[in-house]
Amino acid sequence: MKLFSSTFISIVLAFLVFMGQMGQPIVVVENPIPPDFTYTFRQEGPVLPDKVRIEVFDDLMCADCTDFAKNTLPKIKALVQETGKIDLRLYFVPDINNQSLYESALALKCAADQGHFWEMYEKIHENKEDLSLKSLIGFGKEIELNTEALEDCIEIKVHEKSVQEDIEYASLSNVVIKPTLLINEYKLIGHQPFENITKVINEFLGEGEPVVKAEEIKTDLKEELEDLNLPITNL
Repeated sequence: MKLFSSTFISIVLAFLVFMGQMGQPIVVVENPIPPDFTYTFRQEGPVLPDKVRIEVFDDLMCADCTDFAKNTLPKIKALVQETGKIDLRLYFVPDINNQSLYESALALKCAADQGHFWEMYEKIHENKEDLSLKSLIGFGKEIELNTEALEDCIEIKVHEKSVQEDIEYASLSNVVIKPTLLINEYKLIGHQPFENITKVINEFLGEGEPVVKAEEIKTDLKEELEDLNLPITNL
């Protein structure tokens, strides 16, 4: 007696493969941001119609953020360079009640003013045990910033409004767990395997198979179970 059709097994296997060995399941968000909300800070400018938009939400308190910053984000940046079809934007979302984290967010934007955002980002993640103002200025010196301008920028909070916009944007996008990635309409929660990320990117670049979405899997499984007269509770 045949208990499971080949289609049923294929769907289950596709789901398990896509889930990967780590990270959390992909959540599909049709409209992650209210349509009337506009956000214009990012220095890269507007997203071009033929580009895949990747937005990364990061902080220093989450367990996986530093691993993501060191091992996964460089691979995403390499894809940006290789394809020329990806718009990458990073939002550092600090705890506003933690002075060191808040000043780190300010320092990132101040470093961006001098063209060294990514260098400062790497320094902050590598040295998150000590993010005092003195240390932040020291990082600036190591990456050859104008440290006087950096210190003034942090102390007078030149980018305070921008940091607050990042925080509000994360809230509007329903980002709770970090890291989280928004890739067009897909939301990837937690430190996803790089393979999951590339599958989503390749779908939009037209270079891979369509990503199997959670709701589609549920629908297909229900149909298979109904055909087999098996219970469908909890699906």
